[in-house]
Amino acid sequence: MVFERKVKSNGKEHWILVHNIRKGKKITQKSKYIGKTLPPKARLERLKKEFLNEIKKGRYKYLSNEEVEKIEKLKQDYNNNLRKLTLTEKKEKLKEFIIRFTYDSSKLSGVNITLRQTSLILKEGIMPKDFKNLRIAKEIENHKNGVLAITRYRDNLNIRFLKKLHTLLMLGIEDEIAGKLRSELKRDVKIAGTSYVPPKWQILDKEIENFFGWYKKENRILHPLELAALVHLKIISLQLFVDGNSRLSRLVMNWILWKKGYPLIDIPIEDIENYYDVLDKYQIEKKERPFINYIKQKYFES
Repeated sequence: MVFERKVKSNGKEHWILVHNIRKGKKITQKSKYIGKTLPPKARLERLKKEFLNEIKKGRYKYLSNEEVEKIEKLKQDYNNNLRKLTLTEKKEKLKEFIIRFTYDSSKLSGVNITLRQTSLILKEGIMPKDFKNLRIAKEIENHKNGVLAITRYRDNLNIRFLKKLHTLLMLGIEDEIAGKLRSELKRDVKIAGTSYVPPKWQILDKEIENFFGWYKKENRILHPLELAALVHLKIISLQLFVDGNSRLSRLVMNWILWKKGYPLIDIPIEDIENYYDVLDKYQIEKKERPFINYIKQKYFES
């Protein structure tokens, strides 16, 4: 049986549909957002029927019911383990993730640094011996600040948030492009190693409008892991800024997961060829599924 319930999140009330499913002695609960106010009776009944159909056939576009159960189990275990940690232990756990994530994300973007150097800069706060590249050190610090920013941001995904993150990434490195869209700078970009051509700056604003229209529609429909993967995929493909787009896209992917209470995902530099291969599948062949399957696998490995 499906029933409606009023809930409160971040101090704001909204309505959800709830359906309990019994598997042996265990009861699992499925829920779906339906709005800030309760719909009229006729529409409410229609939404309940649609919700039941979604549960029966598999609600999500790219994930099976079995995969969703596995994803949610990992999420539950992750949060149960977090609750056992002290505040100091939680901060230390986040610091360790930031070091590895910053290293991998920076290497994927072509930054020449080692994991040891990254750790010394971020954890010890010291410049590695014989390390003379102050620009790279600043990039590493900026990325750390970007990760901290996504853990503190509680509002919606919008262009102001993307510009703020980009400004953090570019601060003190390329201030003239920090937080400025390619359409504002009237500049096109090319991506080395691929035949894919990002949108010209003249049409970028329209593409951004289409992206946020897609997001507004899909963020209540897609599973958070699907949504995070596709937001990453679309942002990196739009190339909103002259530089820093791949790091930005991975930050936004993890912001969605953090906001929804899921473990964060790191893409290791050792996996660079597989990562670029699935990017090509979308950018050249317009296939989303390979990239979502790839991110799903990284989630299971996290």
